[in-house]
Amino acid sequence: MSPFAPDALAEELRTAERNRRGVALPTDRYPDFDWASARATARARDDLRLADGDRLVGYKLGWTSAAMREALGIGQPNWGTLWASQVLGPTMRLDTMIHPKVEPEFVYVAAAPLSGDVTTGAVVDACAGWAVGLEIVDPRFPSFDFRWLDNTADNSSAAGIRTGRYLPAARLGSTDPARFELTFTDGTEPRTGTGDRAMGSPVEAVAWLVRQLATEGRHVDAGHIVYTGGITAPFDLIAGFVYTASSKQLGSTTLSPR
Repeated sequence: MSPFAPDALAEELRTAERNRRGVALPTDRYPDFDWASARATARARDDLRLADGDRLVGYKLGWTSAAMREALGIGQPNWGTLWASQVLGPTMRLDTMIHPKVEPEFVYVAAAPLSGDVTTGAVVDACAGWAVGLEIVDPRFPSFDFRWLDNTADNSSAAGIRTGRYLPAARLGSTDPARFELTFTDGTEPRTGTGDRAMGSPVEAVAWLVRQLATEGRHVDAGHIVYTGGITAPFDLIAGFVYTASSKQLGSTTLSPR
């Protein structure tokens, strides 16, 4: 067994993403693999994206549902980065991914930078608006039978995003994002949820993210988006189906794989 090296593991994950072939789980290969190891790998993967000419557009949160974390014995959420290369139009090709699933989320749009030990009030003050979004998760592992730290190293499995038109914060008035309502369907089965499934409120989810970024000397910049965590269970992506996330407060967005 070779010793753990974040740059080498990041290169493996990059190759897996390009070749659509999963790699062995880091937690199986490295007995001392921990949060610091996972985050070092994720940062190294970010550096490779930048070297490839990609552009950071924001961040995503994973495991923001307290019920899901409790069921799986996970202590806290995780997060990953979102890139210009992951932005999708209304259709997408399934043959570019390994085993993708899609989940609906509420998306925060920043009007001003957010950094440090922020409060939820600061997050609200820096808000340009909110949207609904569809996130594609596609673990760069052989199956979905992975652990939380594997997922963290793999950039929280981020693979694609489809974001609806954002509603400016000024038009939301006093609406509490924790009470945003969402319906998600694959055209046959509807699933519903509300914003409080994301750490009690999507606003708190953003604040938590910013505080986590600060531990690595990073921040949310003006214009960045934040996908605040899945609101319902995901669907497998199947060619020919149409996936729609809709909110009476924020409108809707759709995605059709082929």
